[in-house]
Amino acid sequence: MTNRGMGEPRVWLLAAIIVLAAGSAWLANRGTVSAQGGTPSHRMTKITETIYRADAPGTPGINSTSWVFINDTDVLVTDSEGSPASARSLLAGIAGITDKPVHFLVNTHFHIDHAYGNSALPTTVQVIGSEFTHRMLLGPEAREGVTFKNFTDPIPGRIDNLKKQIATEGDAAKKAALEGQLASQQATLMVYSGNFPLQAPNITVKEGMSVWSGKKEFQILYLGRAHTAGDVVVYVPSEKAAANGDILFKAMVGWQGDAFPNDQPATLEALKKLDVELMLPGHGDLIQGKGNIEAAIANMQGYLREEWRQASEAKQAGVTPDAAIARMDLSRFRDAYGNGVTPSLAAVRRIYDIIDGKAATH
Repeated sequence: MTNRGMGEPRVWLLAAIIVLAAGSAWLANRGTVSAQGGTPSHRMTKITETIYRADAPGTPGINSTSWVFINDTDVLVTDSEGSPASARSLLAGIAGITDKPVHFLVNTHFHIDHAYGNSALPTTVQVIGSEFTHRMLLGPEAREGVTFKNFTDPIPGRIDNLKKQIATEGDAAKKAALEGQLASQQATLMVYSGNFPLQAPNITVKEGMSVWSGKKEFQILYLGRAHTAGDVVVYVPSEKAAANGDILFKAMVGWQGDAFPNDQPATLEALKKLDVELMLPGHGDLIQGKGNIEAAIANMQGYLREEWRQASEAKQAGVTPDAAIARMDLSRFRDAYGNGVTPSLAAVRRIYDIIDGKAATH
């Protein structure tokens, strides 16, 4: 696991949601099951009459937030999340709110928490993603890349630490909570050990395409490099809504191990041009209202430009990525991102790699 900067709790929120916070929830929420019998079921939160937020109840794996669009005759959902078990839980959650079939699932990008459940989807589900996402899921990056290793390499250490805490904990309630965390960590490690199953999208997007469900149009858009080189946005004009994956969050910077902070501001500018009142990120709270969306975009653009400038200057000065973090100051963005303003080591290394031409761009 890479060393982390002091103020990075929001940057690694992905890992906290996925692995640690799932701890006791995995045991406690095994009672959250579908009516069809025994399958863990995602928590479904109604946003509008046709849009639901879906969150994993603690299934093993590293998971994100999925967005469910219920149409006249079928369903479109974003991201299969981090494991086959999570994908099955997602489908069970959808079955709990509608009897309409899931016909489309869109991988917003290739990361562990957004696309590693694809293999559990029925063949009746059309999986859509960018050409880059397709290539990454079939290549070594999916099993050996910086993102996969960053979020899986620490798990054995966490398991050892939890075992030590359990051995010395005298309080029964606290011990039970620790045991739940241990079970979650062990189950998650099992998911990603060995030759875990992966499946790439069977429909790929180069620049954009439309999927129609009755009279409702879903525009699957590639707006440019951002969180990865192949992020797509699901734009629903009739709902004035967009599921944007990890391109933009309400109150955090997010993981940047595969990002393009030099290109992302322009991609965010393209995102801003969509007629959207609801922005639906892959983690954290939704962003509602044009003013709030534009403010979130402006904050992110400003942060990325300043981060790139300072890291580039550090590289030009011959400073190592570790030393660059110590001299970088992004505190003026603290109102937007709290202590998460401090870049991670992975983010600075990524900027150095982009400058050196070592980052895969397509």
